[in-house]
Amino acid sequence: MIGLILSIFVTDVMGENLIKYYEDQNGTIHYYKKDSINQESGTLKVWCETRFNGKNKEWSNMVEVCKRNYELNSIYDCNNLSYSKNLVEINCKENIFFVPSEVLYDEDGHFIITLTNPSQTRYVIPDTVMEELKNRVCRGTVN
Repeated sequence: MIGLILSIFVTDVMGENLIKYYEDQNGTIHYYKKDSINQESGTLKVWCETRFNGKNKEWSNMVEVCKRNYELNSIYDCNNLSYSKNLVEINCKENIFFVPSEVLYDEDGHFIITLTNPSQTRYVIPDTVMEELKNRVCRGTVN
């Protein structure tokens, strides 16, 4: 995955300090919340945010996932997707990660849907957004 890797502080809609760690060639930007990093039993937990830049391929893929999991009581439309937030659990030593759930929001910060993932860990693949996140947040921990 080719992208521009940067690290700057920004403030999100909740006033939280986020660190930008990856921007892909389509303009989708990935952040993590530095203050949220917490280590429990060898697993590092961190809150992340992905902001989509318009209706690119990554946005389209996430909209399709949203529609497949759409909750009937949601009053918002998956096509209004603007950004997502998720908790990422990373085992730095074993090079694996797990994303228990992801919450999707529209551009006004309104909730669209919560996507719950099965309890399945995956390997961190080299040269990916997840590897960049792992490298950033696992610094100073046992690798």
